[in-house]
Amino acid sequence: MYRQSVSRADPGCVVILLDRSDSMKLSWARTNSTLADGAALAVNNILLDMCIKATAEVNAPVRPYFDVGVFSYGARLLTPGEGVESAFGGPLAGRGLVPLPELAEHPMTVRTEPSIDLMAVSAKMPVWVDPVHGYRTPMCEAIALVGGHVFDWAAAHPNSFPPIVINITDGMVTDSPHEGATLQDWVKRMTSIETNDGPTLFFNVFLSPAESAEIVFPADPSGLPQPGPDLFALSSDLPQPMIDNARVDGYDVRPGARGLAFNVGRSTLLKVLQIGTRVPDRPV
Repeated sequence: MYRQSVSRADPGCVVILLDRSDSMKLSWARTNSTLADGAALAVNNILLDMCIKATAEVNAPVRPYFDVGVFSYGARLLTPGEGVESAFGGPLAGRGLVPLPELAEHPMTVRTEPSIDLMAVSAKMPVWVDPVHGYRTPMCEAIALVGGHVFDWAAAHPNSFPPIVINITDGMVTDSPHEGATLQDWVKRMTSIETNDGPTLFFNVFLSPAESAEIVFPADPSGLPQPGPDLFALSSDLPQPMIDNARVDGYDVRPGARGLAFNVGRSTLLKVLQIGTRVPDRPV
């Protein structure tokens, strides 16, 4: 499992779930930005990173190696069933999964953004997602909606690397149960969706305004403060290609490691997103 490379014929699928609840307005520890600012910056960086890595050379077309979606939850006080929406702005507003070449061609804007690395200078970059904070945290509804997109995509791409869903959140779920099912039930339903290469992967990244130690890819929930143990239980085992990626990046990944990053800072958030979206590829 989890060995299929991505290509034009067999693209991958990456979905980012972005918490936009009210608490995302809080300041991110050790930075001068809010959690919403930092999360949006990291998402825009990883989208740009994916576009660049799917380009053979400067000014060459972006290859259709991935279909990508970014969905937000909690940004607006909507009626039940409407609390989740596409986070894309501009020409892609309202879109679900978007082929990587189309994503590259249609950012919302290009503007000077601070570096994800606080020691580096700001630079102009494409922006697909703005920082937003709003109301509650309808995580169940978000996973239910994304599960539908993942199901349709997996059915259309049975030979591809399984879909990767990365949930960036700072809080506890506020809508469990949703339609009679708990958060655990919704995650189990989504991760039961498979391609021939394995089940859908679900990873979690927890952001906090508190200054505390970063915990990346733990193999044991003991010692994790809430909601760490709950997020650990929901997170998929890290597949071997991503374990290899993490070790190359300097992380001491133990057997049984889960796709969970807890209390991470801005630069670690981007590294985790890179590891979670870096799958085998072949340039054909």
